[in-house]
Amino acid sequence: MKTIATAVMVMVCGLAFSQKEHPKVKGFLEFLDSKDWKINAASSIAVGLQTEKTYSFSLQGYAGFLKKKVEMRGDIFFFLGQEGDRPRFSMNHQLLTGAFYHFSEKSFQPYVGLQPGVAMSQSSEYGTLDEATNTIKYKITMNPIASGVLGFKYYAPRMFYLFVETRYVMGKHKSNTYPVHLDEWRAAFGLGLFL
Repeated sequence: MKTIATAVMVMVCGLAFSQKEHPKVKGFLEFLDSKDWKINAASSIAVGLQTEKTYSFSLQGYAGFLKKKVEMRGDIFFFLGQEGDRPRFSMNHQLLTGAFYHFSEKSFQPYVGLQPGVAMSQSSEYGTLDEATNTIKYKITMNPIASGVLGFKYYAPRMFYLFVETRYVMGKHKSNTYPVHLDEWRAAFGLGLFL
């Protein structure tokens, strides 16, 4: 697996930084330059702020299709943990999909988006007593969420882009105990690839 990852990285770096173009590479690059759409993919570490000075950390990955200022995009957030005065979740993975509007078609592209989705969450605060084992059980549930997004992308001439975004995620973790708000402000930045 390491060998394959190394080979892919060498090929990508070779394409991005080579000075002499092979005829097949040149044809591929001409194709990339001629189309009026982009396929985007990126990843980052996202940091969220909840109430009571509590921070959450997630690994974010997304893929999208952009054409004429409109992007359809799917995001996934893998929950890494929480720190602060009141960590309230032991699990909060999220999957969102929605539409984004880019205000420009130039290299610098501010955007706004709206994404409904689902969270697979588990409270670390509220559980129920299992009388058979005399232990507290914390139920994992699927809960609807929604997110408004504001950010920008800066595209390099070929293949790479930088993105910075902030989002507000809203929803409730509902199980067989007291409901807990999933609401948080989240910020992320990272590098992506586009074709």
